Amino acid sequence: MKRLHKIQGKERVSSSLPFFLKKPLFILAIFCFLLFSSGCTDVDYSGNEAKLVEVTEEVNNSGNEAGLVEVTNLNQIDEALTKGPVVLKFGSKSCIPCQEQEQVLSELLPLYKGSASIMLIDVKEYPEFATTFGVRVIPDTCVITGIEGGKYTYMRQDGSKSSERANARFLGVADKETLSETLEKAIASRNIGG
Repeated sequence: MKRLHKIQGKERVSSSLPFFLKKPLFILAIFCFLLFSSGCTDVDYSGNEAKLVEVTEEVNNSGNEAGLVEVTNLNQIDEALTKGPVVLKFGSKSCIPCQEQEQVLSELLPLYKGSASIMLIDVKEYPEFATTFGVRVIPDTCVITGIEGGKYTYMRQDGSKSSERANARFLGVADKETLSETLEKAIASRNIGG
């Protein structure tokens, strides 16, 4: 693959790939960047599930220690909304970015105890929720402020409400500050609205 070039009487040795290999490598590099920067798109069970220590508790438990709640039916979300906004993360236990997002949510949990709920939906265990909420890429996180006209309302990052979740979701791993600011706006809007 080394080529010998003669430029103005001097020899120069350069190593380069043939032209027909440069374009596929460039396309492959872009594909890899997009794949690894956007989160998990794996919806099928891979069989290589990492064993996680789960910190979960039912919403209707009256204990003082509430944790991240794993949703098994929508009534859990509806009940939690009577107490405050809900941060809802869609993901999977086998998805590494989802685990990172869950860690961020665990850090938020003690800050909002009593004023908001943080809930998780495993789209591999409950694929019907992925369909209901229009989840295509995980992790996918949103802040639900309430129910109006039989539909969930979501808090957008700019502080406005939307009935369309697609306008108010965080794809990939959202940082603690962004989620916290959005959740603060959701809590404030509920206090103003009644």
